[in-house]
Amino acid sequence: MPTMIREAVARAVAVAVVVTAPSAAVLAQSSASATSRLPAPVLNAFQQAYPGAVIASVANQKEGSRTTYRVESTDKGRTRILTYEASGSVIQLAEPVAEKDLPAPVAAAVRSHRRAIYVSGLKVTRGGGTEYQLTLRGSRKTAMVVKPDGTVLSFQ
Repeated sequence: MPTMIREAVARAVAVAVVVTAPSAAVLAQSSASATSRLPAPVLNAFQQAYPGAVIASVANQKEGSRTTYRVESTDKGRTRILTYEASGSVIQLAEPVAEKDLPAPVAAAVRSHRRAIYVSGLKVTRGGGTEYQLTLRGSRKTAMVVKPDGTVLSFQ
């Protein structure tokens, strides 16, 4: 009987290896194809700023004659979303932020609405300024944008 169990476990492990190996190859291919869609200045700027990061996806958006590039990446388990100009300069950086990592004034702004419960948030840096875009629940208003000093810019 123990031999049958060992054989069943060995078959299950073999199937798991066969199933996960192709998905790892697909991930590597999607990352390689994603980087090939970036202009050289954008790719160089990204690789210089985040040498250990892996690009998960790339999207470009055309606004009139201007094209911007959105790069989603992971670095040591952290997700990062950047928007670049074609020249390689960063327009915007967005990183998920846990409730425990919010600056005290931002956390106080959330707590000032007694029924609001933190769900998720992004720390967004754009043009030298930073804001926190938060998703809340427990009240009719579920989206809050707050400056680092606790000033609420919007609550919808």
